[in-house]
Amino acid sequence: MKFSLMLGAFFVTSTASFAQNMLGISTSRQGGTNRLYINPALAADAQNRVYLNGFVANLHVDNNYVRYQAPFSLLGLITGTVPDQYRRPDGSVRFESDYTSENLDGRRKNGTLWGEVRGPSLLVKTNEGSAFAVTTRFRAIGQVTGASQSLLSAIRAGLEDGALYGIPSSDNQFSVNTSTYSEVGLTYAGTLLEADGRRLLLGATAKVLLGYNAQSLINRGLDYRVIADPDQPNSAILEVNRLDATLSYTTFLQNRTLTPSTLLSPSSPGRGFGLDLGLTYISQYDTDSPAWQIGLALTDIGSIRYKGEQYDYSSVQQQPVQFRSSDFNNTAGTLQIARIIQDKFNTGRSPDQNQFRTGLPTSLNLTWDYQSPRGAGLNITYFQDVRSAGAQSVHQPSLLAITPRYDTRLVSVALPVLYLNRGLMAGASLRVGPAWLGTDNFLGLVGNGSNGIRPRGLDVYGGVAFGIGRTDED
Repeated sequence: MKFSLMLGAFFVTSTASFAQNMLGISTSRQGGTNRLYINPALAADAQNRVYLNGFVANLHVDNNYVRYQAPFSLLGLITGTVPDQYRRPDGSVRFESDYTSENLDGRRKNGTLWGEVRGPSLLVKTNEGSAFAVTTRFRAIGQVTGASQSLLSAIRAGLEDGALYGIPSSDNQFSVNTSTYSEVGLTYAGTLLEADGRRLLLGATAKVLLGYNAQSLINRGLDYRVIADPDQPNSAILEVNRLDATLSYTTFLQNRTLTPSTLLSPSSPGRGFGLDLGLTYISQYDTDSPAWQIGLALTDIGSIRYKGEQYDYSSVQQQPVQFRSSDFNNTAGTLQIARIIQDKFNTGRSPDQNQFRTGLPTSLNLTWDYQSPRGAGLNITYFQDVRSAGAQSVHQPSLLAITPRYDTRLVSVALPVLYLNRGLMAGASLRVGPAWLGTDNFLGLVGNGSNGIRPRGLDVYGGVAFGIGRTDED
């Protein structure tokens, strides 16, 4: 089995979203409940007496290790519209090793896969200076953080190509975390101070979390040697002598699909609580004057406790654990690969614990915003991940975004430009009435080897959300 296929799938073709992005809608003055995921204090600045979010869904992937250069676009791959000439006889897509190229800058590599659906939500202004909201959200997250370039290059080459000899002996640390969960949030925001057109808003969101799936491998380092395989000429064996790592996982979703009954199942293995806190300062003399905002928030404080198995490794018991390339023959996807590795290390031992915690993607959010009374506006957003690289937690990728926009009651247009994972990307979004459609990475949707655009991921979102009754009509 070619590990380049695994890496291509893991870093590029699987999909998900940032924790709090969708910048076209999340930074819009017409964003309603979607603004609260950046700063809950913004509920008190809602432009409508009532705001209803039907659904908003996001699909995103990004990494700083490989660039996509297949002859078909990522959008075609995701939507199943790849031309027949790039498919196998059984109809599956033929994904070659040269469909990705490495970014060999010598720095640590990260990859984020994140899927999000913001479900039915309601925001109500109780008066001019306060509001409450009830929100629902589903998130599915997969991440690799802190992997060395040399380690990934060795894995990418494939075991049968002799890459065992290239695995670094002193720089092989990395973390892998996944979590799939839903949440119900209750937000309240009010005005702390108000004078001469200036307001200081305070908001908080308390969240109840239900977890369905989590895996975590925190690898702090391993010792190994490569020896000749006595049973297979010209082949090698990776013999692991010591592993300093923590492995945790659940099995609830192994034979289940994410149906409504699964999402509401009382036997789901995870329970948790979360909290968002935010302050926003607003300066606006009257409705005919420009509005300036500065915001500070700490979001996704908390964790989910899962019922599952956790193993702590500080040495390899009994005989060293051996890996051959043939161990991974006929595997399909990263889950089977992980299970093979897990079975080899766990043979004959019981879990060290039968529960574990996975942290939420806690982040510090800073925002600056300008809105003119005629519709033109500009937003600057900065997210800073506050979880350590080796934490048993999913992460909010740190980013800086500048989003010029045009906002009116019927139409919104935004053109976000982001710096993320040491790379620049640009997006666009459009709202007409209640319908939103956008992307934070436009070139990622259309790039391929034929047009010379080599994206490091993709992003697309859309949904239906709208406000009822203007607050400035009193």
